[in-house]
Amino acid sequence: MNTNDKLQNNFAIGEVNWKPGSDSRLEKLGEGFYNATNYGFGNVGIVITNEGVVVIDSTISRTGGKAIVDEITKMTDQPIKYLIYTHGHGDHVGGASVLKEQGATVISHRNVIERFNRYTKLRDHHVAINSMQFKRKQKIKNEYIYPDIVYDFEYTFELGGKTFRLLHGKGETDDATVVYIPEDKICYSGDFIVWSFPNIGNPNKVLRYEREWYEMLDRILKLNPKAIAPGHGRSLLGNEEVQACLSDTSAVLKYLHEECVMHINQGSSLDKMLHEISIPEELANSPYIKQSYGCLEFVIRGIHRRYTGWYDGNPTNLSPSPINDVNQAILDLIGNQEKIIESTRYFVSEGNLQLALHLIDLILTENPSDKEMHAFKGELLEQMSEVSNNLFFRNFYTVSANNERELAE
Repeated sequence: MNTNDKLQNNFAIGEVNWKPGSDSRLEKLGEGFYNATNYGFGNVGIVITNEGVVVIDSTISRTGGKAIVDEITKMTDQPIKYLIYTHGHGDHVGGASVLKEQGATVISHRNVIERFNRYTKLRDHHVAINSMQFKRKQKIKNEYIYPDIVYDFEYTFELGGKTFRLLHGKGETDDATVVYIPEDKICYSGDFIVWSFPNIGNPNKVLRYEREWYEMLDRILKLNPKAIAPGHGRSLLGNEEVQACLSDTSAVLKYLHEECVMHINQGSSLDKMLHEISIPEELANSPYIKQSYGCLEFVIRGIHRRYTGWYDGNPTNLSPSPINDVNQAILDLIGNQEKIIESTRYFVSEGNLQLALHLIDLILTENPSDKEMHAFKGELLEQMSEVSNNLFFRNFYTVSANNERELAE
């Protein structure tokens, strides 16, 4: 299974039809410390002490949660004392009910509560956008297990001679927690590390936090952990690998933050930023930040959206006419639909599928029921999906291609 397939496999906020496969495994970080990978979409941390077990995240579903409990009972008779959320995304909290039934006290940052409230209120919206992002219809039950204990900045407790430091930070979410056990120098980072480019600027999601993200990575660096269990993917083991991953991820976010801020202060348009900002070669080649999930374009868009308003500086766009009216005016000026189709096919032959899509949309403005054009658009979107190595682009194009084919029937 390739990286993109793993990322999109059975994602949902709530129950999914998922069973642990042959690639599910427990990675040992130290004596009593484990990272459970592929028991669900998100990793699960397990810390076994002589007074009880601490679980960090709970996979995507009750099925995954039960699999985690089964693994724990194979290793120890100690009770499950605590469940810590690294954040409130569904792939990390979906199996919480199983652990709660085992008697676990749930701990999280205070903002998890607001996240669960928002997901409940905007349920249909989140079903739609997650179905697009992960290329399958979502099942959301809205049965969230709210935390028993919440904190604001830092929370510490001890169990079985181990100190659990919960550190709040912002990154992919505003409710994130990093768990650090200083006696053994083990860190559970949540989605601050996911073996992919930092997911800033998700096309369908709320704002994310590039500056606070690299600040937390630098904070973890200073702790000098010997092993890190990330939110997704295999563990980072040994000082060299840990330092390289943290440093590269922090460096790329710092660089892009500074570049975007410089452009914003210079009055650059978003279009100019997207076409002029690139990643330094030494970071572009880092194995820890491949653009398989997050990507450069999304980070630039995310930073621009965070620090600016929606006005792009062109007064034409301050109070624009409806896009269909603009397209119709252009069509009336051209006055020749066959010429547009001819130009569209030329751009396709030149490999400029994006520009071809814009021209197809012109034709569909005048005749939104044109089955031939919907079929043509579907073909182009499928081609764009096949050549992309990024999960978002692949899935958005594939789902959209299927929609166009349905309109062509």
